[in-house]
Amino acid sequence: MKTLNIISTLLAILILGISCQKEVKLKQLPYDSKLSIECLITPNQYPKLYLNKTVPYLTGKAYNNSFFVRNASIKITSKLDSILFVPDSIFNYVQCDYTYFYIGNIKIASNTTYNLTITYNNKIYTANCTTNQPIVNIDSTDYVQKFKDLYGEHEGVVIHYNDPPTVGQFYRYDMQRLIDSSAYKANLATNGKSPCINNQIILVHEIGRAIYSDKNANGQISTITFEPAYKHKLNDTCYIKMQTMDKNAFDYYDQLDRQKLAQFNPFVEPTYLKPTQFKDAFGCFGAYAISNDSVLFVYPE
Repeated sequence: MKTLNIISTLLAILILGISCQKEVKLKQLPYDSKLSIECLITPNQYPKLYLNKTVPYLTGKAYNNSFFVRNASIKITSKLDSILFVPDSIFNYVQCDYTYFYIGNIKIASNTTYNLTITYNNKIYTANCTTNQPIVNIDSTDYVQKFKDLYGEHEGVVIHYNDPPTVGQFYRYDMQRLIDSSAYKANLATNGKSPCINNQIILVHEIGRAIYSDKNANGQISTITFEPAYKHKLNDTCYIKMQTMDKNAFDYYDQLDRQKLAQFNPFVEPTYLKPTQFKDAFGCFGAYAISNDSVLFVYPE
């Protein structure tokens, strides 16, 4: 009898809990969309500018074309040129989606100051940068099975280089390699494979998001160790270059890294992106130089 009473009590509590459930619809607050502007220029290449708009957190699944801003007026000017931009796109087989951008009609010159002007929705966004970064070449490469950074333990490709004696250099790697359908993002499981890569061999251009400063290592023989973006097999080959960035790029990507770290580590103070170069938009207009020669790297395992 006692057991029966306990069961009856539990059933009553369960029924009461179910009957108390109520679906609550949250009213979405008014949202002020902002522009995200990314334009990094380098000599002897046509400039590309990625122009997107932010969307509310609860938007749900969205594709690249829902972020891209199509009806903006964009130009880059210098004492030599006035560069006009038109919208363009390319299919990204890894993301299985198109990547949208604006591209300029004149190549960038070295040792030149450029001014960016974007007009959108009756607002004007301006910034400037100078293409005077030194070219720093890679001396050699190496490989480590494990290295630790703020995000955990990874395998690593190592770049060795000689930092110039001038103060204030910032670096990131630039890698090109061929991948097939067996490749997937290094930070995903096997279900991260792209359904758009079937029997093709795809050339991927991998650029490091993290930018490394020569602070406390100015003029010294230095190294960068990074985790590749894609899984690999024994004897897979890559070609690596190094970019020397300006401070505009460093300040912006450093913010992104701090924000990412705050998302993964509960002991880190939350970081929110703040407009830097642009008064009312996120992003950067920066310049970089790229090393002269690609260095062959072959995965040893």
